[in-house]
Amino acid sequence: MPALTPSAQFGLLAAMYLCKPTAEALIRWQEWLAPGTPEILGDLHAALRRIDLSSGQQMEDLLWDYTRLFVGPYRLPCPPWESMYTSSKRLLLQEASDLVRAVYDRAGLALGDPNVFPDHIGAELNFMAILLEKIETGSGEQETCRKLANDFLDQHLGNWLPRFTLDMEQAANTPLYRSLARTTLHVVQAKWTAAVD
Repeated sequence: MPALTPSAQFGLLAAMYLCKPTAEALIRWQEWLAPGTPEILGDLHAALRRIDLSSGQQMEDLLWDYTRLFVGPYRLPCPPWESMYTSSKRLLLQEASDLVRAVYDRAGLALGDPNVFPDHIGAELNFMAILLEKIETGSGEQETCRKLANDFLDQHLGNWLPRFTLDMEQAANTPLYRSLARTTLHVVQAKWTAAVD
């Protein structure tokens, strides 16, 4: 697998929010980071390498942390939906969700999983990954994708990601999810600019 481009970095982060930390997923993420990990992902790479996949306790701790942070059943310390951070009553499926879905529709994309809301952090990061890949590969849509990426960062991810990742880092019990919070913020705030500008 080649070194991680900005689109691949966003894709990896999206997968880590959308998928439970099973042994198979953790191995896949470790392999994804294996070839020349960029410095911006160094913290996340180190956290993944420290996981002992043969430790039932570590695996249970990771799954519980993921569930407690993003799924429930209890009150989520860092709900992974934009609408929960941008609506005045912190409710799900508010205006932000509709606006994000409209952006996806304009880009000709649809969510592949009906159980994932459009404003889920994983869906938003995946959308950025798709846009950045089109920019990187010279698909002929570079200018349109650059504008969409800039607008999406300004109007969506930039509006809620700093608070979400702060809440996540403070609430996470495992090094992996604390590192994922920090890394997500760094990648979104810094790394994408090289491809979008």
